[in-house]
Amino acid sequence: MTAARRIVRCGLLVVAGLLPALTVMPVAAADSPSFGGDISVAQTLGDRELTVMLRRITSIPGPLRVDVVTHTGTAAGRLAVTAIPYGAAKNLPAPGAATAHGDIELAATAGMYSTDLAVDRAGPWELTIDDGVRVARIPFAVPAQVTSPPERLVYGGFLIAGVLLPISVLIAVRARRTAWALIPVGGMVAGVAVAITAALLSSTLPLPPQPGVQLDPSTDNLTNPYDLGQPQLSDYSRQPVLLTVGNDPLTAGRPGDLRLELTDAATGAAVDDLMIHDSALMHLLVIGPGGDLRHLHPIRIAPGRYEAHLIPPAPGRYALSAELARRGGGVQLVRAVTGFTVGAGSVGAPVNPVRLGGNTTASTVLGDTPVTVTATAARAGAPTTLSARFGDRSDLQPWLGMVGHMIVAGPITDDSDIAAAVQNSPIWGHAHSMGGMPPMPGGHDMAAMGDMPGMSGHSSEGAMLMPPVNGDSAPDETVAAYGPDVPFTYTFPAPGHYRVWIQAERNYTVLTVPIVLEVSR
Repeated sequence: MTAARRIVRCGLLVVAGLLPALTVMPVAAADSPSFGGDISVAQTLGDRELTVMLRRITSIPGPLRVDVVTHTGTAAGRLAVTAIPYGAAKNLPAPGAATAHGDIELAATAGMYSTDLAVDRAGPWELTIDDGVRVARIPFAVPAQVTSPPERLVYGGFLIAGVLLPISVLIAVRARRTAWALIPVGGMVAGVAVAITAALLSSTLPLPPQPGVQLDPSTDNLTNPYDLGQPQLSDYSRQPVLLTVGNDPLTAGRPGDLRLELTDAATGAAVDDLMIHDSALMHLLVIGPGGDLRHLHPIRIAPGRYEAHLIPPAPGRYALSAELARRGGGVQLVRAVTGFTVGAGSVGAPVNPVRLGGNTTASTVLGDTPVTVTATAARAGAPTTLSARFGDRSDLQPWLGMVGHMIVAGPITDDSDIAAAVQNSPIWGHAHSMGGMPPMPGGHDMAAMGDMPGMSGHSSEGAMLMPPVNGDSAPDETVAAYGPDVPFTYTFPAPGHYRVWIQAERNYTVLTVPIVLEVSR
Protein backbone atom coordinates (compact mmCIF):
# COMPACT_ATOMS: atom_id res chain seq x y z
CA MET A 1 0.00 0.00 0.00
CA THR A 2 2.88 2.37 0.84
CA ALA A 3 4.46 1.81 -2.58
CA ALA A 4 1.13 2.41 -4.31
CA ARG A 5 0.67 5.69 -2.51
CA ARG A 6 4.22 6.69 -3.41
CA ILE A 7 3.63 6.00 -7.11
CA VAL A 8 0.32 7.87 -7.28
CA ARG A 9 1.75 10.72 -5.21
CA CYS A 10 4.66 10.98 -7.61
CA GLY A 11 2.33 11.17 -10.61
CA LEU A 12 0.13 13.75 -8.98
CA LEU A 13 3.15 15.88 -8.07
CA VAL A 14 4.34 15.81 -11.68
CA VAL A 15 0.90 16.85 -12.94
CA ALA A 16 0.63 19.55 -10.27
CA GLY A 17 4.04 20.84 -11.24
CA LEU A 18 3.01 21.19 -14.88
CA LEU A 19 -0.35 22.88 -14.28
CA PRO A 20 1.07 26.31 -13.29
CA ALA A 21 2.64 26.54 -16.74
CA LEU A 22 -0.86 27.12 -18.12
CA THR A 23 -0.87 30.54 -16.47
CA VAL A 24 2.14 31.58 -18.55
CA MET A 25 0.32 31.44 -21.90
CA PRO A 26 -3.42 30.75 -21.88
CA VAL A 27 -5.24 29.39 -24.89
CA ALA A 28 -5.85 32.21 -27.35
CA ALA A 29 -9.61 32.61 -27.63
CA ALA A 30 -9.08 34.79 -30.68
CA ASP A 31 -8.11 31.67 -32.60
CA SER A 32 -11.80 31.28 -33.31
CA PRO A 33 -13.11 33.86 -35.78
CA SER A 34 -16.54 33.57 -34.20
CA PHE A 35 -15.29 35.81 -31.40
CA GLY A 36 -16.12 39.38 -32.45
CA GLY A 37 -17.95 42.52 -31.56
CA ASP A 38 -21.03 44.23 -32.85
CA ILE A 39 -21.27 45.47 -36.45
CA SER A 40 -22.10 49.13 -37.04
CA VAL A 41 -23.04 50.37 -40.53
CA ALA A 42 -24.03 53.95 -41.41
CA GLN A 43 -26.69 54.22 -44.11
CA THR A 44 -28.08 57.23 -45.98
CA LEU A 45 -31.54 55.80 -46.59
CA GLY A 46 -33.50 58.47 -48.42
CA ASP A 47 -33.66 61.59 -46.24
CA ARG A 48 -32.68 59.59 -43.17
CA GLU A 49 -29.09 59.28 -41.97
CA LEU A 50 -29.14 56.06 -39.91
CA THR A 51 -26.65 53.98 -38.00
CA VAL A 52 -27.58 50.29 -38.18
CA MET A 53 -26.05 48.05 -35.52
CA LEU A 54 -26.07 44.27 -35.69
CA ARG A 55 -25.34 42.94 -32.23
CA ARG A 56 -23.13 39.91 -31.84
CA ILE A 57 -24.76 36.52 -32.16
CA THR A 58 -23.92 34.28 -29.22
CA SER A 59 -25.58 31.05 -30.39
CA ILE A 60 -26.86 29.42 -33.56
CA PRO A 61 -29.79 29.21 -33.89
CA GLY A 62 -30.37 32.37 -31.92
CA PRO A 63 -31.57 35.96 -32.01
CA LEU A 64 -29.96 38.80 -33.95
CA ARG A 65 -30.58 42.14 -32.32
CA VAL A 66 -30.85 45.00 -34.84
CA ASP A 67 -30.59 48.53 -33.43
CA VAL A 68 -31.13 51.64 -35.55
CA VAL A 69 -29.90 55.04 -34.32
CA THR A 70 -31.56 58.11 -35.83
CA HIS A 71 -30.34 61.71 -35.87
CA THR A 72 -32.09 64.98 -35.17
CA GLY A 73 -34.58 65.76 -37.91
CA THR A 74 -35.13 62.15 -38.94
CA ALA A 75 -38.71 61.59 -40.05
CA ALA A 76 -40.88 59.16 -38.13
CA GLY A 77 -41.98 56.03 -39.95
CA ARG A 78 -41.70 52.28 -40.25
CA LEU A 79 -38.72 50.29 -41.48
CA ALA A 80 -39.26 46.71 -42.61
CA VAL A 81 -36.22 44.59 -41.73
CA THR A 82 -35.51 41.10 -43.07
CA ALA A 83 -32.64 38.62 -42.82
CA ILE A 84 -31.81 36.52 -45.88
CA PRO A 85 -29.37 33.56 -45.71
CA TYR A 86 -27.20 32.75 -48.73
CA GLY A 87 -25.76 29.51 -47.45
CA ALA A 88 -27.45 26.12 -47.75
CA ALA A 89 -28.11 24.03 -44.66
CA LYS A 90 -29.76 20.67 -44.11
CA ASN A 91 -33.39 20.65 -42.98
CA LEU A 92 -33.59 24.43 -43.28
CA PRO A 93 -35.26 26.73 -45.85
CA ALA A 94 -33.42 27.18 -49.13
CA PRO A 95 -30.94 30.06 -49.34
CA GLY A 96 -31.95 33.33 -50.99
CA ALA A 97 -35.35 33.60 -49.31
CA ALA A 98 -36.02 35.71 -46.23
CA THR A 99 -36.24 33.61 -43.08
CA ALA A 100 -36.82 36.35 -40.52
CA HIS A 101 -38.90 39.53 -40.59
CA GLY A 102 -39.26 42.46 -38.23
CA ASP A 103 -40.46 46.05 -38.11
CA ILE A 104 -38.83 49.08 -36.54
CA GLU A 105 -41.09 52.01 -35.70
CA LEU A 106 -39.10 55.24 -35.80
CA ALA A 107 -40.38 58.16 -33.77
CA ALA A 108 -39.63 61.82 -34.46
CA THR A 109 -37.29 61.88 -31.46
CA ALA A 110 -33.68 61.00 -32.23
CA GLY A 111 -32.42 57.88 -30.51
CA MET A 112 -32.19 54.10 -30.76
CA TYR A 113 -34.95 51.80 -32.05
CA SER A 114 -34.75 48.02 -32.21
CA THR A 115 -36.09 44.70 -33.39
CA ASP A 116 -35.02 41.05 -33.13
CA LEU A 117 -34.56 38.58 -35.97
CA ALA A 118 -33.96 34.84 -35.83
CA VAL A 119 -30.73 33.43 -37.32
CA ASP A 120 -30.89 29.70 -38.00
CA ARG A 121 -27.52 28.88 -39.61
CA ALA A 122 -23.91 29.88 -40.06
CA GLY A 123 -22.88 31.37 -43.39
CA PRO A 124 -23.21 34.54 -45.46
CA TRP A 125 -26.35 36.61 -44.85
CA GLU A 126 -27.93 39.83 -46.06
CA LEU A 127 -29.90 42.29 -43.97
CA THR A 128 -32.45 44.37 -45.89
CA ILE A 129 -33.96 47.62 -44.63
CA ASP A 130 -36.99 48.89 -46.53
CA ASP A 131 -38.46 52.36 -45.94
CA GLY A 132 -41.23 51.81 -48.49
CA VAL A 133 -39.32 53.51 -51.31
CA ARG A 134 -35.76 52.19 -51.14
CA VAL A 135 -34.21 48.96 -49.93
CA ALA A 136 -30.74 48.91 -48.39
CA ARG A 137 -28.91 45.59 -48.54
CA ILE A 138 -26.20 45.02 -45.95
CA PRO A 139 -24.11 41.83 -46.28
CA PHE A 140 -22.86 40.22 -43.08
CA ALA A 141 -21.39 36.88 -42.05
CA VAL A 142 -22.45 34.56 -39.25
CA PRO A 143 -19.56 32.27 -38.21
CA ALA A 144 -20.13 29.01 -36.41
CA GLN A 145 -18.91 28.61 -32.86
CA VAL A 146 -15.73 26.73 -33.75
CA THR A 147 -13.18 25.12 -31.45
CA SER A 148 -9.67 25.65 -32.77
CA PRO A 149 -7.21 22.71 -33.11
CA PRO A 150 -5.07 23.92 -30.15
CA GLU A 151 -8.17 24.14 -27.97
CA ARG A 152 -9.16 20.61 -28.95
CA LEU A 153 -5.70 19.37 -27.94
CA VAL A 154 -5.95 21.19 -24.61
CA TYR A 155 -9.38 19.75 -23.85
CA GLY A 156 -8.36 16.29 -25.10
CA GLY A 157 -5.16 16.25 -23.05
CA PHE A 158 -6.95 17.14 -19.84
CA LEU A 159 -9.73 14.66 -20.61
CA ILE A 160 -7.18 11.87 -20.98
CA ALA A 161 -5.47 12.94 -17.76
CA GLY A 162 -8.79 13.04 -15.93
CA VAL A 163 -9.74 9.54 -17.11
CA LEU A 164 -6.36 8.03 -16.29
CA LEU A 165 -6.12 9.53 -12.81
CA PRO A 166 -8.72 7.21 -11.15
CA ILE A 167 -7.39 4.30 -13.20
CA SER A 168 -3.90 4.95 -11.76
CA VAL A 169 -5.28 5.01 -8.24
CA LEU A 170 -7.31 1.84 -8.81
CA ILE A 171 -4.33 -0.10 -10.23
CA ALA A 172 -2.03 1.12 -7.49
CA VAL A 173 -4.49 -0.05 -4.80
CA ARG A 174 -5.68 -3.32 -6.34
CA ALA A 175 -2.82 -4.66 -8.46
CA ARG A 176 -0.28 -7.01 -6.91
CA ARG A 177 2.52 -5.35 -8.84
CA THR A 178 2.07 -1.67 -8.12
CA ALA A 179 4.55 -0.80 -10.86
CA TRP A 180 1.72 -1.33 -13.35
CA ALA A 181 0.30 1.96 -12.08
CA LEU A 182 3.18 3.76 -13.80
CA ILE A 183 1.56 3.10 -17.18
CA PRO A 184 -1.62 5.15 -16.62
CA VAL A 185 0.39 7.70 -14.62
CA GLY A 186 2.67 8.13 -17.63
CA GLY A 187 -0.36 8.54 -19.89
CA MET A 188 -1.76 11.09 -17.48
CA VAL A 189 1.48 13.08 -17.51
CA ALA A 190 1.62 12.88 -21.32
CA GLY A 191 -1.97 14.16 -21.60
CA VAL A 192 -1.24 17.16 -19.40
CA ALA A 193 1.99 17.83 -21.30
CA VAL A 194 0.12 17.83 -24.62
CA ALA A 195 -2.49 20.22 -23.19
CA ILE A 196 0.14 22.63 -21.87
CA THR A 197 2.16 22.52 -25.09
CA ALA A 198 -0.94 23.29 -27.16
CA ALA A 199 -1.83 26.16 -24.84
CA LEU A 200 1.69 27.62 -25.04
CA LEU A 201 1.83 27.38 -28.83
CA SER A 202 -1.74 28.50 -29.55
CA SER A 203 -0.93 32.21 -29.58
CA THR A 204 2.01 31.74 -31.96
CA LEU A 205 0.19 29.67 -34.57
CA PRO A 206 -1.13 31.67 -37.55
CA LEU A 207 -4.86 32.14 -37.86
CA PRO A 208 -6.56 30.59 -40.86
CA PRO A 209 -7.63 32.96 -43.65
CA GLN A 210 -10.49 34.97 -42.20
CA PRO A 211 -13.84 34.69 -44.02
CA GLY A 212 -15.20 38.13 -44.77
CA VAL A 213 -11.77 39.72 -44.36
CA GLN A 214 -9.32 37.78 -46.52
CA LEU A 215 -11.70 35.28 -48.11
CA ASP A 216 -15.13 35.74 -49.61
CA PRO A 217 -17.46 34.30 -46.95
CA SER A 218 -19.11 30.98 -47.71
CA THR A 219 -20.95 28.35 -45.74
CA ASP A 220 -17.89 26.08 -45.78
CA ASN A 221 -15.29 28.54 -44.50
CA LEU A 222 -17.66 30.06 -41.94
CA THR A 223 -18.64 26.65 -40.62
CA ASN A 224 -15.09 25.28 -40.42
CA PRO A 225 -12.37 27.86 -41.06
CA TYR A 226 -9.72 25.33 -39.99
CA ASP A 227 -10.56 22.85 -42.76
CA LEU A 228 -7.20 21.87 -44.27
CA GLY A 229 -8.90 21.08 -47.56
CA GLN A 230 -9.22 24.80 -48.26
CA PRO A 231 -6.49 26.51 -50.30
CA GLN A 232 -3.96 28.19 -48.02
CA LEU A 233 -3.61 31.46 -49.89
CA SER A 234 -0.82 33.88 -49.08
CA ASP A 235 -1.75 36.69 -51.49
CA TYR A 236 -5.18 38.18 -50.93
CA SER A 237 -4.62 41.31 -53.03
CA ARG A 238 -7.25 42.57 -55.44
CA GLN A 239 -7.31 45.34 -57.99
CA PRO A 240 -8.35 48.96 -57.31
CA VAL A 241 -11.95 50.03 -57.72
CA LEU A 242 -13.26 52.32 -60.45
CA LEU A 243 -16.11 54.67 -59.46
CA THR A 244 -18.60 56.02 -61.99
CA VAL A 245 -21.68 58.19 -61.53
CA GLY A 246 -24.60 57.04 -63.65
CA ASN A 247 -27.59 59.07 -62.49
CA ASP A 248 -29.95 61.40 -64.34
CA PRO A 249 -29.21 65.15 -64.04
CA LEU A 250 -29.95 66.63 -60.61
CA THR A 251 -31.60 70.00 -59.98
CA ALA A 252 -30.51 72.45 -57.28
CA GLY A 253 -32.89 72.60 -54.33
CA ARG A 254 -34.68 69.40 -55.30
CA PRO A 255 -34.14 65.91 -53.85
CA GLY A 256 -32.42 63.43 -56.11
CA ASP A 257 -30.44 60.21 -56.07
CA LEU A 258 -26.81 59.64 -56.94
CA ARG A 259 -26.38 56.22 -58.52
CA LEU A 260 -22.87 54.87 -58.18
CA GLU A 261 -21.30 51.89 -59.87
CA LEU A 262 -18.15 50.12 -58.68
CA THR A 263 -16.13 48.03 -61.12
CA ASP A 264 -12.90 46.07 -60.91
CA ALA A 265 -10.07 47.94 -62.64
CA ALA A 266 -8.65 44.71 -64.09
CA THR A 267 -11.76 42.83 -65.18
CA GLY A 268 -14.56 45.39 -65.41
CA ALA A 269 -16.76 43.14 -63.29
CA ALA A 270 -19.02 44.57 -60.61
CA VAL A 271 -17.28 44.90 -57.26
CA ASP A 272 -19.29 43.28 -54.47
CA ASP A 273 -16.63 42.58 -51.86
CA LEU A 274 -16.59 45.81 -49.84
CA MET A 275 -15.89 45.44 -46.15
CA ILE A 276 -17.24 47.60 -43.38
CA HIS A 277 -14.62 50.31 -42.90
CA ASP A 278 -15.04 52.92 -40.15
CA SER A 279 -18.66 51.83 -39.66
CA ALA A 280 -19.75 52.08 -43.30
CA LEU A 281 -19.50 50.18 -46.55
CA MET A 282 -18.72 53.46 -48.32
CA HIS A 283 -17.99 57.00 -47.18
CA LEU A 284 -19.09 59.37 -49.93
CA LEU A 285 -17.69 62.90 -49.77
CA VAL A 286 -19.61 65.44 -51.86
CA ILE A 287 -18.37 69.04 -52.03
CA GLY A 288 -20.54 71.70 -53.62
CA PRO A 289 -19.54 74.79 -55.59
CA GLY A 290 -19.95 76.96 -52.49
CA GLY A 291 -17.64 74.83 -50.35
CA ASP A 292 -20.31 72.84 -48.46
CA LEU A 293 -19.50 69.21 -47.53
CA ARG A 294 -21.86 66.27 -47.43
CA HIS A 295 -20.57 63.11 -45.79
CA LEU A 296 -22.98 60.42 -47.00
CA HIS A 297 -23.13 56.63 -46.73
CA PRO A 298 -24.72 55.16 -49.87
CA ILE A 299 -26.95 52.14 -49.56
CA ARG A 300 -26.11 48.97 -51.45
CA ILE A 301 -29.00 48.20 -53.80
CA ALA A 302 -27.37 45.41 -55.86
CA PRO A 303 -23.90 43.88 -56.36
CA GLY A 304 -21.57 46.75 -57.30
CA ARG A 305 -24.41 49.32 -57.27
CA TYR A 306 -24.94 51.96 -54.59
CA GLU A 307 -27.30 54.88 -54.18
CA ALA A 308 -27.20 58.08 -52.11
CA HIS A 309 -30.04 60.56 -51.68
CA LEU A 310 -29.30 64.29 -51.41
CA ILE A 311 -30.63 67.77 -52.06
CA PRO A 312 -27.98 69.80 -53.92
CA PRO A 313 -27.94 73.35 -52.47
CA ALA A 314 -26.75 75.14 -55.62
CA PRO A 315 -26.27 74.58 -59.34
CA GLY A 316 -22.86 73.84 -60.77
CA ARG A 317 -20.17 71.22 -60.58
CA TYR A 318 -19.76 69.00 -57.53
CA ALA A 319 -16.61 67.18 -56.45
CA LEU A 320 -17.04 63.56 -55.40
CA SER A 321 -14.85 60.91 -53.82
CA ALA A 322 -15.47 57.65 -51.99
CA GLU A 323 -13.49 56.02 -49.21
CA LEU A 324 -13.95 52.26 -49.05
CA ALA A 325 -12.17 49.04 -48.20
CA ARG A 326 -12.18 46.12 -50.59
CA ARG A 327 -11.63 42.59 -49.34
CA GLY A 328 -7.98 41.96 -50.08
CA GLY A 329 -7.57 45.41 -51.61
CA GLY A 330 -7.13 47.58 -48.54
CA VAL A 331 -8.55 51.04 -47.94
CA GLN A 332 -8.97 53.09 -51.10
CA LEU A 333 -9.87 56.74 -51.66
CA VAL A 334 -11.48 56.75 -55.10
CA ARG A 335 -12.45 59.88 -57.02
CA ALA A 336 -15.06 60.20 -59.73
CA VAL A 337 -13.09 61.59 -62.67
CA THR A 338 -15.25 64.66 -63.29
CA GLY A 339 -17.60 64.66 -60.32
CA PHE A 340 -21.17 65.50 -61.37
CA THR A 341 -23.13 68.56 -62.43
CA VAL A 342 -26.34 69.97 -60.94
CA GLY A 343 -28.78 71.98 -63.02
CA ALA A 344 -30.18 75.41 -62.21
CA GLY A 345 -32.70 75.74 -59.42
CA SER A 346 -33.17 77.29 -56.00
CA VAL A 347 -30.00 78.23 -54.14
CA GLY A 348 -29.40 77.42 -50.49
CA ALA A 349 -27.67 79.47 -47.81
CA PRO A 350 -23.99 80.26 -48.46
CA VAL A 351 -21.20 78.62 -46.50
CA ASN A 352 -19.22 80.89 -44.17
CA PRO A 353 -15.98 79.11 -43.34
CA VAL A 354 -13.70 79.73 -40.38
CA ARG A 355 -10.49 81.31 -41.70
CA LEU A 356 -7.11 80.43 -40.23
CA GLY A 357 -3.95 81.96 -41.60
CA GLY A 358 -2.21 84.65 -39.65
CA ASN A 359 -4.75 83.93 -36.90
CA THR A 360 -4.39 80.67 -34.99
CA THR A 361 -7.82 80.88 -33.32
CA ALA A 362 -11.27 81.57 -34.73
CA SER A 363 -14.82 80.97 -33.56
CA THR A 364 -18.24 80.25 -35.03
CA VAL A 365 -21.64 78.96 -33.92
CA LEU A 366 -23.38 75.90 -35.35
CA GLY A 367 -26.99 75.80 -34.21
CA ASP A 368 -26.75 76.32 -30.46
CA THR A 369 -23.19 74.98 -30.23
CA PRO A 370 -20.30 77.46 -30.02
CA VAL A 371 -17.20 76.18 -31.77
CA THR A 372 -13.64 77.42 -31.34
CA VAL A 373 -10.98 76.28 -33.81
CA THR A 374 -7.29 76.56 -33.00
CA ALA A 375 -4.22 75.63 -35.03
CA THR A 376 -0.50 75.47 -34.56
CA ALA A 377 1.77 77.09 -37.16
CA ALA A 378 0.83 75.54 -40.51
CA ARG A 379 3.98 74.85 -42.53
CA ALA A 380 4.34 72.47 -45.44
CA GLY A 381 6.10 69.24 -44.53
CA ALA A 382 5.69 69.73 -40.77
CA PRO A 383 2.92 68.35 -38.54
CA THR A 384 0.10 70.83 -37.92
CA THR A 385 -2.41 70.34 -35.11
CA LEU A 386 -5.93 71.63 -35.60
CA SER A 387 -8.45 71.35 -32.80
CA ALA A 388 -12.14 72.17 -32.65
CA ARG A 389 -13.80 72.72 -29.31
CA PHE A 390 -17.55 71.98 -29.39
CA GLY A 391 -19.30 73.65 -26.47
CA ASP A 392 -17.81 73.39 -23.01
CA ARG A 393 -18.89 69.94 -21.80
CA SER A 394 -17.84 66.37 -22.53
CA ASP A 395 -21.06 65.47 -24.33
CA LEU A 396 -19.94 64.56 -27.85
CA GLN A 397 -21.13 61.25 -29.25
CA PRO A 398 -18.99 58.80 -31.27
CA TRP A 399 -19.92 58.91 -34.94
CA LEU A 400 -18.63 56.22 -37.30
CA GLY A 401 -16.54 54.85 -34.45
CA MET A 402 -14.67 58.13 -33.86
CA VAL A 403 -15.21 61.32 -31.92
CA GLY A 404 -14.18 63.51 -34.85
CA HIS A 405 -13.50 63.42 -38.59
CA MET A 406 -11.43 65.84 -40.66
CA ILE A 407 -11.56 66.13 -44.46
CA VAL A 408 -8.72 67.97 -46.22
CA ALA A 409 -8.53 69.13 -49.85
CA GLY A 410 -6.01 71.37 -51.59
CA PRO A 411 -4.01 73.27 -52.46
CA ILE A 412 -6.82 75.22 -54.16
CA THR A 413 -6.04 77.91 -56.69
CA ASP A 414 -9.54 79.14 -57.57
CA ASP A 415 -12.15 80.13 -54.96
CA SER A 416 -14.73 81.11 -57.55
CA ASP A 417 -15.63 77.45 -58.17
CA ILE A 418 -14.55 75.56 -55.08
CA ALA A 419 -15.93 72.17 -56.13
CA ALA A 420 -14.08 72.22 -59.45
CA ALA A 421 -10.89 73.29 -57.70
CA VAL A 422 -11.30 70.56 -55.07
CA GLN A 423 -12.00 67.93 -57.73
CA ASN A 424 -8.71 68.80 -59.43
CA SER A 425 -6.69 69.32 -56.25
CA PRO A 426 -3.75 66.97 -55.74
CA ILE A 427 -4.49 66.23 -52.09
CA TRP A 428 -7.56 64.67 -50.49
CA GLY A 429 -7.18 63.56 -46.89
CA HIS A 430 -9.40 61.99 -44.22
CA ALA A 431 -8.17 62.01 -40.60
CA HIS A 432 -9.78 60.88 -37.35
CA SER A 433 -9.73 61.98 -33.74
CA MET A 434 -10.50 60.03 -30.60
CA GLY A 435 -11.22 63.25 -28.70
CA GLY A 436 -9.44 65.11 -25.93
CA MET A 437 -7.35 63.48 -23.25
CA PRO A 438 -7.64 64.08 -19.51
CA PRO A 439 -4.64 65.32 -17.49
CA MET A 440 -2.21 62.71 -16.23
CA PRO A 441 -1.43 62.32 -12.53
CA GLY A 442 0.98 65.02 -11.46
CA GLY A 443 -0.61 67.71 -13.62
CA HIS A 444 0.85 66.66 -16.98
CA ASP A 445 -1.46 66.85 -19.98
CA MET A 446 -1.26 63.67 -22.07
CA ALA A 447 -2.35 65.64 -25.12
CA ALA A 448 0.78 67.79 -24.86
CA MET A 449 3.09 64.81 -25.19
CA GLY A 450 4.99 65.24 -28.44
CA ASP A 451 5.41 61.51 -29.12
CA MET A 452 1.66 60.83 -29.35
CA PRO A 453 0.13 60.96 -32.83
CA GLY A 454 -2.46 63.67 -33.19
CA MET A 455 -1.48 65.43 -29.96
CA SER A 456 1.83 67.08 -30.73
CA GLY A 457 2.16 70.49 -29.15
CA HIS A 458 -1.51 70.82 -28.26
CA SER A 459 -3.32 70.67 -24.94
CA SER A 460 -6.81 69.22 -25.13
CA GLU A 461 -9.44 68.45 -22.56
CA GLY A 462 -12.17 65.91 -22.08
CA ALA A 463 -12.74 62.21 -22.31
CA MET A 464 -11.00 60.18 -25.00
CA LEU A 465 -12.65 57.34 -26.90
CA MET A 466 -10.55 54.22 -26.39
CA PRO A 467 -10.56 51.50 -29.06
CA PRO A 468 -12.23 48.21 -28.09
CA VAL A 469 -10.09 45.23 -27.09
CA ASN A 470 -10.59 41.49 -26.66
CA GLY A 471 -13.68 41.35 -28.83
CA ASP A 472 -15.49 44.09 -26.92
CA SER A 473 -17.70 46.51 -28.82
CA ALA A 474 -17.01 50.22 -29.10
CA PRO A 475 -19.45 52.68 -27.48
CA ASP A 476 -22.34 53.59 -29.76
CA GLU A 477 -23.99 56.94 -30.42
CA THR A 478 -26.13 56.76 -27.30
CA VAL A 479 -22.98 57.46 -25.22
CA ALA A 480 -22.54 61.24 -24.98
CA ALA A 481 -19.34 61.45 -22.94
CA TYR A 482 -16.49 62.70 -25.14
CA GLY A 483 -14.83 65.95 -26.09
CA PRO A 484 -15.33 68.87 -25.99
CA ASP A 485 -11.91 69.14 -27.67
CA VAL A 486 -11.46 67.26 -30.94
CA PRO A 487 -7.78 67.49 -32.00
CA PHE A 488 -6.16 66.35 -35.26
CA THR A 489 -2.59 66.34 -36.49
CA TYR A 490 -1.94 66.41 -40.22
CA THR A 491 1.16 67.05 -42.33
CA PHE A 492 0.33 69.19 -45.36
CA PRO A 493 2.70 68.09 -48.15
CA ALA A 494 2.64 71.38 -50.06
CA PRO A 495 2.06 75.06 -49.25
CA GLY A 496 -1.06 76.82 -50.37
CA HIS A 497 -4.74 77.40 -49.76
CA TYR A 498 -6.60 74.41 -48.23
CA ARG A 499 -10.21 73.64 -47.52
CA VAL A 500 -10.75 71.68 -44.30
CA TRP A 501 -13.93 70.31 -42.73
CA ILE A 502 -14.12 69.04 -39.13
CA GLN A 503 -17.13 66.94 -38.10
CA ALA A 504 -18.41 65.75 -34.72
CA GLU A 505 -21.76 64.61 -33.33
CA ARG A 506 -23.59 66.37 -30.50
CA ASN A 507 -27.21 65.89 -29.43
CA TYR A 508 -27.68 63.40 -32.30
CA THR A 509 -26.70 66.10 -34.80
CA VAL A 510 -23.59 65.88 -36.98
CA LEU A 511 -21.90 69.31 -36.87
CA THR A 512 -19.62 70.33 -39.75
CA VAL A 513 -17.10 73.14 -39.35
CA PRO A 514 -15.80 74.48 -42.71
CA ILE A 515 -12.29 75.92 -42.46
CA VAL A 516 -10.02 77.81 -44.82
CA LEU A 517 -6.38 77.26 -43.90
CA GLU A 518 -3.27 78.91 -45.31
CA VAL A 519 -0.20 76.67 -45.25
CA SER A 520 3.15 78.42 -45.58
CA ARG A 521 6.42 77.08 -46.91
